[in-house]
Amino acid sequence: MHTKTKHLLIALIAFIAEILVATTFSHVQFIRSFISDFLVVILLYHFVKAFYAVSPLALSIAVFIFSCVIEILQYFHLGDVLGLPRGSLLSVLLGTHFSWGDILMYFLGCLTSYYLDSFHLSTVKQ
Repeated sequence: MHTKTKHLLIALIAFIAEILVATTFSHVQFIRSFISDFLVVILLYHFVKAFYAVSPLALSIAVFIFSCVIEILQYFHLGDVLGLPRGSLLSVLLGTHFSWGDILMYFLGCLTSYYLDSFHLSTVKQ
């Protein structure tokens, strides 16, 4: 199987897992709060990697920074500032509250993707 296909498959699996977290496991606070944040960076990382040849280190750092920026925007309640209705798609994607735990999960998800890519999938080295 081609490496880009593997990345796309991982992204698809993470997407399906995110859907399950949002539906089937929505009532389980730990899964909804933490596992979802862990999975979303894996989804982003491998989706990008499926289309672009980027070094694992550069991409993991970029995804982590992007995720932290979104989290910081939550601290400043950007969704409320923009007048987004609670529960709207954009409001859900942006998130509603800041959490250091989320940043930890982003870091762990990026670290997992970096490790998986660097040592098991990638042909592009740092």
